[in-house]
Amino acid sequence: MKKIFIFIVLLASGFAMIHSQTITVKISGIKNSKGNIRLAFFASEEEYKKEDPRITKYISKEGLIDGCITAVYTDIRPGTYGIALLDDENKNGEMDYSFFLPKEGFGFSDYYFKGLTKPSYKHFSFDIDKCDKTIHIKVRYM
Repeated sequence: MKKIFIFIVLLASGFAMIHSQTITVKISGIKNSKGNIRLAFFASEEEYKKEDPRITKYISKEGLIDGCITAVYTDIRPGTYGIALLDDENKNGEMDYSFFLPKEGFGFSDYYFKGLTKPSYKHFSFDIDKCDKTIHIKVRYM
């Protein structure tokens, strides 16, 4: 019975790996090496509005070169996602504000935000299917 359980776990793990794609996230415009980068992967407009991401990833700024860093993920399942970035300079896990404006950098997948209110999910969402995907995020500071 134990061997059957181990076989099923290994089979399920292999199945999940086969159905995950590689996502390369290229980030530019980072102004300093303080703190870390948080990527929130939202799978729907509802998750985005509730600020409850499906997946959260953290990137150390140790590899920062000329304000740029790249992260590669192989564990993201196919589907529709939108990535919201926070340059969490003080590592407190949230966006800090001053006079209602963000004090830390932010960005969105393949979308450079120029407004003063949060963009709609449809502006920065993308599909991951059977092909690998490269996403570009340019960090904005107010």
